Amino acid sequence: MKLKQFAAASLCVAAGAFSAPAMAAVVEYDITSIGSTLTNILTDLSIHQFDASLGTLTAITIEYGSSVNGKVELTNTSLTKNKTTTVGLSTTMTLTGPGGLALGGDTESLFSGVNATAVKNTANVTVASGEAELFSSYAVNASNFSLFTGTGSVTAALAINATGTAVGQTGIGTKFTTLGDGAGKVTYTYTALPVPEPETYGMLLLGLGVVAYAAKRKSRSAQA
Repeated sequence: MKLKQFAAASLCVAAGAFSAPAMAAVVEYDITSIGSTLTNILTDLSIHQFDASLGTLTAITIEYGSSVNGKVELTNTSLTKNKTTTVGLSTTMTLTGPGGLALGGDTESLFSGVNATAVKNTANVTVASGEAELFSSYAVNASNFSLFTGTGSVTAALAINATGTAVGQTGIGTKFTTLGDGAGKVTYTYTALPVPEPETYGMLLLGLGVVAYAAKRKSRSAQA
């Protein structure tokens, strides 16, 4: 192969590597987790931002979940009568981002429609218990990408609440106890230009060297 042809081929290969199409990439970060805590829960979470130097952001998904368990205890101070009631317990999780941005939520039932008897002259007797898994997966709108772009973190507010119900005879004391935890992650999807392999740089330098050599040899031939 002639020098000019070889140089052109080398430069074309290198240029092709540099102009390769953008590649899809994903990076994930854990969101602040919380241990099992009595509800109602209201706490701040830290969400790691996306570093724009990695590429162009195309999607953000925020996932968060909580395992909730709870029970209800009945007290009946009557010395002569058993009493009945129907109890239920539900829980709700909401996640709110910067600027009041809603980042998803979930509502589940731990138990419902449980017919229970409060035996006469008893206190704090557990009559029902249950557990639920709360989970939310939220896709952030592109118009809000700027809130999650930077080299630090943003704050989100997590709320996990529980609501107990009891419908039945009067004179029954109810005590609902609920605990919840939390964990999640943020996933950034983006496009990034591929990093050229070391061989690409070598091919580029070789091509440039051949071009320079060919030019120098032509110059000498012209002077001869």
